Amino acid sequence: MIDTSLRKYLQKAFDVMARPLIAAGLSPTQVTLAAALLGLAGCAFTLQGTFPFRMAAIGIGALSALLDILDGTVARATDRSSPLGAFLDLVLDRIVEAVFIMAYAYAFPITIWPAMVFLTLVIINFSAFLLAGSLFPNTGKKSLHYEGGLVERTETFLLFGLMLVFPVAAPWLIWGFNALMFATAIHRFYRVVRFARENGLDGRTAKESSK
Repeated sequence: MIDTSLRKYLQKAFDVMARPLIAAGLSPTQVTLAAALLGLAGCAFTLQGTFPFRMAAIGIGALSALLDILDGTVARATDRSSPLGAFLDLVLDRIVEAVFIMAYAYAFPITIWPAMVFLTLVIINFSAFLLAGSLFPNTGKKSLHYEGGLVERTETFLLFGLMLVFPVAAPWLIWGFNALMFATAIHRFYRVVRFARENGLDGRTAKESSK
C-alpha cells in the first residue's frame, strides 16, 4: 500500500539517488543482484539473534531495500526495463523474505508457527500477483502490471525492522501482518476472478455468459 501510494511523491528523490549507479555503469540486473545479496547478508546477521547483530541486520536491510527500489529506476532511466528483469526482481525479493523469516524463526523459535503461516501466505499472494500481472493490461511504468495490496514490499521491510527491534512482540507482529496478507490475497483473487468473468476467460461459452 505504501509503495503504491507514496512512490509518485518520492520518485524524484529516487531519480537523484540512481544517478551514481548509472554513472558507474551498473545494469538494472546488477543492482537487483546487489540488493538480494545484501538482503541475504542481513539474514545471516539475523541468525545470531543478539542485539548488535540485529541492529547490523537493520542497517544492511535498509541498504538492500534502497537498492531494491533503485533497480527499477535505473532500468527506466537507461531504457533497459524488461519483463525478465521485473520477474527476477520479484523472485529474488521472495527468496530474501523467505530466508529472513526462516533465519528469524531459528534465532527466536517462539515465532515458528506464525512464520510458517507467513511463508504460506507469501506463496499464495505471489501466485495471485503473477496471475494478475499476466491477465491485467499494464497501464503503469513498470514492466508488468503491478497489483497492489494492503501489504507490499515497504510494509514487509517495516515488519522485519520491528521484529528485529522488538523480538518479544515478534509473534504478534507476524500474526497481524499475516492477517493483512490474507486480506490482500482475498482481494487479489477476487479481482482476478471478476476480470476473467468480465472478459470471457472463465471457460464459459457465450450462451452461458449471457445468462
